[in-house]
Amino acid sequence: MNILKPNMIFKVLALVLALLGYFVSPYGPNIGIGGPGATENSRSGTANSGSYYLAQVTRVADGDTITVRNQDGATHKIRMHAVDAPELNQAGGEQSKRWLTEQVLNKDVKIVVNNTDRYKRQVAKVVLPVDGCEQRLCDGETDINLKAIQAGQAWWYREFARSQSSEDRVLYEQAEDQARDARKGLWQQTAPLAPWQWRTEQRNQR
Repeated sequence: MNILKPNMIFKVLALVLALLGYFVSPYGPNIGIGGPGATENSRSGTANSGSYYLAQVTRVADGDTITVRNQDGATHKIRMHAVDAPELNQAGGEQSKRWLTEQVLNKDVKIVVNNTDRYKRQVAKVVLPVDGCEQRLCDGETDINLKAIQAGQAWWYREFARSQSSEDRVLYEQAEDQARDARKGLWQQTAPLAPWQWRTEQRNQR
């Protein structure tokens, strides 16, 4: 009778967990891994952690995904970092998309890139910039990711909190708590279902 050694059991469990994370996460396995050439003030628009660039929003796909065109004319699909909005077929999905459309469509934004996910989308913070800012982030700018949570149009995606700054983790958690207490947006529902739970249920029904 063959008995798996403890180290083999750990390796099998690690592989199973890694595969599960890949298929469940809308971000994919690369989230939070910074590129070796990333700098705080990079304006290249690459997917290196810490890079940023200015662009115009040309399309809003749903409450957490947009398309932008940078100053060189290149287009990028953006998945908003550390937030998860209801899917379009889910309760509140269309409302979340309308809200985001009002906030950013056809507007100039700053894209602060965290990474690139398995769908080739840049996972980023979407910011309404202030004039004259020559840095990655400046005082007075509006963090649209945070604002979506404050308005009750998205959840704080806690699974990816580790890839946020400690300051953002505090701000995003407080924003969700306050939106829930005030019953804003999706929190007006009797029992709102988190998008990651909704996606799991849809997969299980197939």
